[in-house]
Order: sequence, then C-alpha cells, then structure tokens
Amino acid sequence: MSFAEVASARRTARVYTRGPRAMGLLYLLALILGGGILLVQLVGGGHHDGAGHFGHFGGSDHLGGPDHHADQGPGVLSTRSVTYGLFAFGFVGTSLHVLRLTGEPAAVAIAAATGAGVTLAVGTALRALGDPGATGEAALLEARGRPGRVLVPLTRGQRGKVRVQIKGQTVDLLATTAGGELPAGAEVVVVDVRGEVAEVVAVGVASAPEERKP
Repeated sequence: MSFAEVASARRTARVYTRGPRAMGLLYLLALILGGGILLVQLVGGGHHDGAGHFGHFGGSDHLGGPDHHADQGPGVLSTRSVTYGLFAFGFVGTSLHVLRLTGEPAAVAIAAATGAGVTLAVGTALRALGDPGATGEAALLEARGRPGRVLVPLTRGQRGKVRVQIKGQTVDLLATTAGGELPAGAEVVVVDVRGEVAEVVAVGVASAPEERKP
C-alpha cells in the first residue's frame, strides 16, 4: 500500500469517527444541561413563578410569547417540558452511544423521538394541570386566608409580589396592601384576591376572610 493510500485511509477513518464522537458530546451536553436544570428545580422546590401565573423560571414558562395567565394554563411547549425532553434525549442518546446498543443513525432517531415524546407528554400534563378548572382563577381564590412571604417589597399604592402555597403548589402572586410598607421576607396573610392580585396584610393585623365584606 502506498503512502498516499495510507493517508487517505486515515483521513477516512477520522471522518467516520468524528461523527459518533460529536454526537456523544451532544448527548452528554443535553444530559448535563437538562439534568442540571431539573436538579435546580428540585432543590428550589419546583415553585411556579410569574405574577399570579403558573409558570417557571423568570415568570415566563410559555416559549415564544409573554407570560401566560393562570386562567389560561401553560402551553404544551414550555421551558419545563423542553427541559424534560432535553434530559430524555441526552439520557437515551448517551446510554445507546456508550453501550453501543445500536448504530449511530438509529441512536439519534431513538433519542430524538424519545425527547420529543417526553416533551409533548410533560407539556400535555402541565397544560392539563393548568386548565382553568384545575389551577385557574378559581384556585387562586383559595389563597384567601393563607400565609405567605413577601418576595418584592410593596406598600400602599405600589404592587409587590408574595409567595403562597395553594393545593401543594408554591405560587407567586402580584400583591397590594392597604397598610404600610412590607419589606422582602415579611410574613403576610392574604385577605382577598381580585383577579390575579392578592391583597395582603402583615401577620398579626390580618382580618379573617369571612369577616370581610363581599
């Protein structure tokens, strides 16, 4: 075999090995990124963010648009559903790649299909949970009388944000108060909910919801 033929064979070998190696790195990156985000959600309590919205991460769970409202529910494609899909893609792809259970084209197809399936499944489940009848405005009304904690300071005439527990879910709500300034970290009680805005007072001066006029 001539020197030119040997060089050509080596170049061809590098081309064939570069693809699988790149896909292995892609799987690993997806696994680490998706798993890392899920871990952060778990450690952070998986709370739902947004001003009275059932979203996540930065108050906007729906991709390609503004914050969705609680009476609309999250879309199928959300940061959370895509995160689960990314993790599934990385996990399946890495497993098939490392264990060499199938060829690279088949591994890519299986990993991509799994990621897409998980994304749609999780998105559909979150959308069902965000249905108006389940976690819409009617559910927000259950915040009345519940304790909460101030996230963004508020005062009379200036809205802030509070965090409360509703049906086992941690929900962040826009909030107003008729009293004095409530700093971040202050313990409050929700005395009323109008739309997606909670009216709160400091713990110790709260009026029972049933004593308030309708």
